[in-house]
Amino acid sequence: MRRYFVLAAVLLLSACSPVWQTKPLQPAEVLWETRQAELKQLDSWSFRGRTVIRQDTEGWNVGVTWQQQQADFAIRLFGPFSQGAVELKGNNQAVTMRFADGDSYSAATPEQLLAEVMGWLLPVSALRDWVRGLPHELIAIDEKVLDEKGRLTQLSQAGWQVTFVEYVPLDGKEVPAKIFIDHPQLSIRLVMNGWKVTK
Repeated sequence: MRRYFVLAAVLLLSACSPVWQTKPLQPAEVLWETRQAELKQLDSWSFRGRTVIRQDTEGWNVGVTWQQQQADFAIRLFGPFSQGAVELKGNNQAVTMRFADGDSYSAATPEQLLAEVMGWLLPVSALRDWVRGLPHELIAIDEKVLDEKGRLTQLSQAGWQVTFVEYVPLDGKEVPAKIFIDHPQLSIRLVMNGWKVTK
């Protein structure tokens, strides 16, 4: 009788195991290829969040909203600026930065614009891929580490080290909720919430 009780207890414990503890049936690299193809199709989205940016001895705590509509993007930064919010809008051809006081500046790329106006060396073009949990297509991958679900946990590209700390569900997929981005002169801690798929 004792044997049957033990067997019953084992079966019940197995039945009660959380779904998330079930290991995927496919190798991580196979899951990654499928996941990568799905995320590349996610080209219209938005999120809000906060980021801590540190460059050399300076640091900023900045709120952020990001709207992406295929190639067009609108990034709004707000927090430590005496001028109020800053909006960065553009596409693959040109980018404009507007301050709350009406001043505006333009450049060919967001990286060039932020460097010239704010003194920030932010890889905005790569960020569009990193925030979705993807490598930047235009930069060679030096190293990548996947978890058992085929999600990026570590990524190294062109001297940038990206750590994917947390993921959340979005429209049948999973996207990052927290990423850490490090470079010898710059670090970014980005927490994202309110993810939405837009049409």
